[in-house]
Amino acid sequence: MGALDKAQENIKMDMTPMIDCVFLLMIFFVLVIDLSQTELEDLILPKAQYAVPDDKPPENRPVVNVMQDGLVKFKRNVYHDPGKDGLENYQRVKTDLLPKLKAMSKDITPENLGGRTIQVINDPILIRADKWTDWYHVGKFMENCITPEAAFWKIELAMSEKDKEEVLLKAARR
Repeated sequence: MGALDKAQENIKMDMTPMIDCVFLLMIFFVLVIDLSQTELEDLILPKAQYAVPDDKPPENRPVVNVMQDGLVKFKRNVYHDPGKDGLENYQRVKTDLLPKLKAMSKDITPENLGGRTIQVINDPILIRADKWTDWYHVGKFMENCITPEAAFWKIELAMSEKDKEEVLLKAARR
């Protein structure tokens, strides 16, 4: 048995540093992942003809999702279900959701409107609706946002630069 054979028999690889590196990388990626997308539902947004990029959205801007079936969702919780509540009854939106959104706001100013002092919210609210959502549902939600009790007057609608449905269809054809 030569010296080369003895050297090959005694070689052992220590995997501890490699495992440590893998765990450090996993921790790094978990900490860096953008968790701001957790309140977004998977929707196919309507395509915008003329869009303004949403490069620097306000950090406290609430995002409300209006689904195809009229469900109003905020942070994965349902606040209006037309199947249960009916088309016109937005009571849970008024009593539960809008006060939450108002509490998130940092820019509220008192305004005298029609002889009544109202706390007007200057922070925007973003409404995301699926391309196929009946705009009746979006309009009813917006009506509730502009009531004196809620007083959101900056409402933004989410649109897409590309038609996601068209992109998905092209990918499916390949």
